[in-house]
Amino acid sequence: MKIRISEMFDDASMNTDSIEIKMNSDIDKEKVRQMVLNKINSQIIGLRKPPVRTKKITRRIALIFAVIILMSIFAFGANAATGGKLFGAITLNEENRHLARQTNYAYMEEAPSGTKTEAYEKRLLISNIIHENQLQSINADSVTNIAVEKDDELFSIPEILTDNGDLVIFTKMDQSGWHLDKGEKLSIRFNLDLTTNQYSDPKGENMEIGFIRNGELIQAYFEKDKEFSYTITADEAGEYYFYTENYSAGKIVIEKGMIE
Repeated sequence: MKIRISEMFDDASMNTDSIEIKMNSDIDKEKVRQMVLNKINSQIIGLRKPPVRTKKITRRIALIFAVIILMSIFAFGANAATGGKLFGAITLNEENRHLARQTNYAYMEEAPSGTKTEAYEKRLLISNIIHENQLQSINADSVTNIAVEKDDELFSIPEILTDNGDLVIFTKMDQSGWHLDKGEKLSIRFNLDLTTNQYSDPKGENMEIGFIRNGELIQAYFEKDKEFSYTITADEAGEYYFYTENYSAGKIVIEKGMIE
């Protein structure tokens, strides 16, 4: 990943085309910070024309903006280096339950006149269950395997926090699916927690539910509800998984559920 800071300045005399940072998980944060700040300071000092107040303000804002961007980049680098997860569904526990109560934030940035904006690129999806030739075409922002624990003949679904576009695949504890012969059935049901997050709709949330058969994702149905259930009747032998995807504008908490 690389960040170009050349578009932060409206002063044409400043040579910012070469200010570019290439990022990876081994980033030296202090080295990058010093490089950017030294570059900005050296170019400001080297200007020959008398300083103009409006330009000083612009440069100061640009410098602050650059620092903010660097802080965000460093957070990403630290997260990647430690194997942390930036996107996707998570199981909830006492330590991270506060995440389910946080507000979803949306923001907009005003671009200067003439600024070219890059086209949106969908995040590359990764899955060891869905076939690669289908994976990148599905309508999801993340794919996360969530293991369910067996209790007698039932498999208990844990509490799960999902955000818009998070697709959850339910697996056994060893990451395998359920083998079904033709004509055999497998059912899933789960309820939503609509009280933990104050922005949840008490009438229910929008979710898609379906299954994966031998690597192929098959949509079953989509609706807005408080409770979801579906039963597979295998039309061929193979390994089956249930999945669900958050189609709401915000967070959805799966409270509890069963696969049997």
